[in-house]
Amino acid sequence: MSKFTTFTTIFLIFMMAVACACAYPLTQNDNNVENALDYIKTCQKDDGGFGESDRGSNPATSTWAIMAIVSAGQDPKDWKKNGTSAIDYLYSISDETYSIDGTTETAKMIMTITAAGYDPENFAGNNFITLLSGKKKENGQFGDHIYTTSWAVTALSANGIDASDSIKWLKSVQNEDGGFGWTKGAESDCDDTSSTLMALIAGGEPQDSESVQKAISFLKISQKENGGFNYGGSSEANSASDSWAIQAIVAAGENPESWTTKSGNNPVSHLLSLQADKGYFKWTDYLEDNKCRMSTNAIPALMGKPYPVMKNQKTDSLKNTVTSKTPDNSNQKETLKPENTVKSDSSSADSANQDIEYHVEITDDMGYTTEISKIPERIISLAPSNTEILYAIGAGDRVVGVTDYCNYPKEAQSKEKAGGFSSVNIEKVVSLKPDLVVAAYGNTEDVVNHLKDLGMSVITLNPTDLDSVLSDITLLGKATGNVKEAGELVSSLSKRIENVKSIAEQDECTPEVAHIVWYDPIWISGKNTFQDELIKTSNGNNAFGDMDSWVIVSMEDFITKNPDVLIVNSGSGMDQNSRDCIYEYIMNEPRFKNIKAVKEGRVYIADSDTIDRGGPRIVDALEEVAADIHPEMFENTNTKTETINSQTTPVYPVVAIVSVILSVFMTGFIRRRKD
Repeated sequence: MSKFTTFTTIFLIFMMAVACACAYPLTQNDNNVENALDYIKTCQKDDGGFGESDRGSNPATSTWAIMAIVSAGQDPKDWKKNGTSAIDYLYSISDETYSIDGTTETAKMIMTITAAGYDPENFAGNNFITLLSGKKKENGQFGDHIYTTSWAVTALSANGIDASDSIKWLKSVQNEDGGFGWTKGAESDCDDTSSTLMALIAGGEPQDSESVQKAISFLKISQKENGGFNYGGSSEANSASDSWAIQAIVAAGENPESWTTKSGNNPVSHLLSLQADKGYFKWTDYLEDNKCRMSTNAIPALMGKPYPVMKNQKTDSLKNTVTSKTPDNSNQKETLKPENTVKSDSSSADSANQDIEYHVEITDDMGYTTEISKIPERIISLAPSNTEILYAIGAGDRVVGVTDYCNYPKEAQSKEKAGGFSSVNIEKVVSLKPDLVVAAYGNTEDVVNHLKDLGMSVITLNPTDLDSVLSDITLLGKATGNVKEAGELVSSLSKRIENVKSIAEQDECTPEVAHIVWYDPIWISGKNTFQDELIKTSNGNNAFGDMDSWVIVSMEDFITKNPDVLIVNSGSGMDQNSRDCIYEYIMNEPRFKNIKAVKEGRVYIADSDTIDRGGPRIVDALEEVAADIHPEMFENTNTKTETINSQTTPVYPVVAIVSVILSVFMTGFIRRRKD
């Protein structure tokens, strides 16, 4: 054999090996999958469950991890930490999951039990099939929303239970653009479209049906030029959305690698680009958030296993499609070289600011000091609370960019969007050429540091109580040159706070009060939250003050507490939806009819944006809460404000309402739509 022939043979073998390594779907022996599994092993805790490196076991992360393990052809019973297996952990959370009584929590428990090869009708003495089936309405809907129904359909279909009426309901709420939102009438997003598409096919909907093809078309239109998918709005493509979209594409019988953009990218290549050397998957290019959870999502996607994941699940033959679309330049990567000093659009106000000598040092809430050498003319706000402060102190005319959730005041809605709260669009921020970025703790340290590395002046706020809100107003006044306006605002707000205290403390009665953030399952505000402080400042006692931050409580625990007063968020809990979902649930749930607050008509709706944000309107919320707790004390005062009708906030996928819950609240809480 000649040297040339030998070389050619070796080269061909090498190229075949490379082709096999890159072919979709990946196998359990592929390095990308093995490395991800190795990282997930480091996430396993002593109780057998899984959680992020700095936290304990998390039920949601653990169920996703078990399904990822099964998708890779392994047995979660063999995954042990100190002799305790992942299945042991699943048994240990069975009773708690059952008592929580959440629609998606129950559905995902069924999916996990089924994937692991156990019986969800008799798991640790609990019948999860019966529990979930009891949530079905006459029209086939489960719970109140699209996402609750889609996960229920996926779970029940995995157990051979007919879901045809639920499939019919899901098809009836499909948007005209082919996508699905988190609830009926909500804007379509990639996450809910992907999860619903998987549910439709799991429930028996043909791949070539009109509904499936319309959903696929929506995903094609939504795909970013880098090949990936985002969850909505102006946020960046992320690994979680990539994973679900890939699984949905596979469920529809198509090969996601063939979804190639003009720049040569596809969903699989984008997802793999987010895998770090240590094996875990990043949330976005710049954000390493919930690394274990992101990795558990990625593995089934790379393995070509849509939900519901099953033992010995096979991937059917996938057809290649030709994707031809005009490049979305807003998502193309570019060399990020922001100018350190950028002149704003010409205006008399800007010109005047340029002529003013100004030099201050600002120490932000994270302890970092930033020098500001001139009055900022182009400001980007990366949190709704920051935006409200900037407008309240008179700096709104210099704001050039905000997040998708910055809806107040109305003028903020016309500003350029720079991504979500926890998914900042770095390229968009750079393109807006800010000379000051006002970030929030919830934007994550990774993003803040990356912006600083790009040469931007960044101030990070993290108000945790009323006093720190006032301090942040003062701080931003100093940073923007609006010291006088900020001082006047702080003085006014301080007087209003003291006025509430002086009136409320005159009432000798201290009612038991609960604040409800969400209802399926029930999320309440515990200690170390703004809502807890509002209740206490109003001379009330938080019925769940023994719990920390925002947590899920079981139906039994909630009924046992028997609060005197219930305060529930308006709209869907995070926006001004036309329906007050939480209020309707509380008033219509038969098991709540004997709760004191319900019987005595003391269930109040609080404007969700006002009570959740660490900005100036938190004092409006305080006045509302105080008047709700002590109506007779505030009856003849001007303290109680009218309910403020905030502008509609876009609410994207609720497969992450918790992440939205947490991201909205993050200005005072360590870190996403329901897990």
